[in-house]
Amino acid sequence: MNKTFSRWLPCATLFAWSFILLFFYFSGRIHALLHPTFRPFALIAGVVMFLLACCFLFLPATAECCTDDGCGHTLGRGLGGRLLTFFVLLVPMCAAAAFSPGGYGAAAVLNRGVISDASALGGAPAPRTAVAAADNSSVTEPPLPSNDNSTPAPQAQAQEPEPTDYLHKNKDGNIVLQVIDLLYAAQDASLIRDFENKRVEFIGQYMPDTVNNVNGKRFKVVRMLMVCCAADARPVAAVVESDQPSNIPEMSWVKVVGDATFPTEGGRVLAVVKAKSVTVTDPPEETMLY
Repeated sequence: MNKTFSRWLPCATLFAWSFILLFFYFSGRIHALLHPTFRPFALIAGVVMFLLACCFLFLPATAECCTDDGCGHTLGRGLGGRLLTFFVLLVPMCAAAAFSPGGYGAAAVLNRGVISDASALGGAPAPRTAVAAADNSSVTEPPLPSNDNSTPAPQAQAQEPEPTDYLHKNKDGNIVLQVIDLLYAAQDASLIRDFENKRVEFIGQYMPDTVNNVNGKRFKVVRMLMVCCAADARPVAAVVESDQPSNIPEMSWVKVVGDATFPTEGGRVLAVVKAKSVTVTDPPEETMLY
């Protein structure tokens, strides 16, 4: 009996772990766990484990370890010990795959601390809007000196590019952005000029605002910002102000359309969107920001 378990339990364990990794990958649940850069490695690990399991299944092998009373592994001497080892390896992983939520709840978000100030992100990368602005800015060459006595023609003054040159607008004329863009814009005077009083549109998860909400009209729109994996994911939020009462369930996905403003509150510039409409929507394909 021990020889039978020595041969087939490793095979079953590898098959189970392979199935779980491949299930997470192809079901899309891995999107909430890993940065896109690292997801192929989960696929590779699942395939390699499946191939190793096939090796155990189809190739002949002898399993001499833990098959006699002289084995030094206490649990390996009996059927009960081997089954216990098998379940210890598999049950926690299977339970996590079957019952773990596919996203973050309100309690998890609050425990990690909602960030509404980009300075709290430390060395986070620059926003794509700032990079796009730099890529689209034009450089005007100085005029060459003239050798004749004619009056030089007046030079056209260099103008800053309009926001429409690099900020994506949808068919309704709204600037489509992410929550993190508003946080970074509040830290940059040039971005404030581009966004302020402009109609913007973004999506995120609804969460009541319990800070600086004296009139009760504010709430937060939250997204999770991931650098590597779920362990380092941090919630970032834009503050939204709406005159209409909301009965939206907490952590529901919403689309906000409104005007971006940047008031100074508590000694710092804060991005506040004056909402024109707040509607419940489907979650995006990628629920994380990277």
